[in-house]
Amino acid sequence: MISQSFVQLLSILGLVVGTGCGSTGAFTWIDDAPETFFRPTPGLLIGPGDMVSIKVFGQEPLSVRTPVRSDGIVVMPLIGDVAVVGKKPEVVAREVESRLQPFVTTPNVVIVVEESHVRIVAIGEVRRPGTIVLDAGETGLLPALANAGGLTEFASESRIFVLRSEPSGIFRIRFLYEDIIRGVGRAATFRLHSGDQIVVE
Repeated sequence: MISQSFVQLLSILGLVVGTGCGSTGAFTWIDDAPETFFRPTPGLLIGPGDMVSIKVFGQEPLSVRTPVRSDGIVVMPLIGDVAVVGKKPEVVAREVESRLQPFVTTPNVVIVVEESHVRIVAIGEVRRPGTIVLDAGETGLLPALANAGGLTEFASESRIFVLRSEPSGIFRIRFLYEDIIRGVGRAATFRLHSGDQIVVE
């Protein structure tokens, strides 16, 4: 007979089946997730790999169209390296104007993100685990799982999670695979953000 203390130890380690937590800890079903998870991301932030156009009005030789390097830098004439990742375009524009002032009288800069991408990580029972880059307009779970090669034969179709970091902590949102592929309920409108992790158990 298994002792009560041994059962308690298994519970602590998260090994007792039916606790509702699993190896990823406590979770929230997607249909019960806070409304904030379905709102558009406030303000576009520049990310690595994005294609940006930096226009210096009246100074065409200083204007550039370039992808953001993996280290978050773009290079401009006269001022060199400009750190842009994680910033709004208008914030970077003001920084560029400030740095151009020794060279240009009252510079006027506008920055446009022409192509934007979302970077997530998929781990667990997917065929190609690792970093996935999605076009900003294709950030649902279905294209993300397709980019990860789909589920392995060992995957549990009822234990698909998205881990998202919020100021209040890490949220674990649980999905059913059938809802994802059929576009049922709130699984159909959920959109991934850069930094999210997909965990398939």
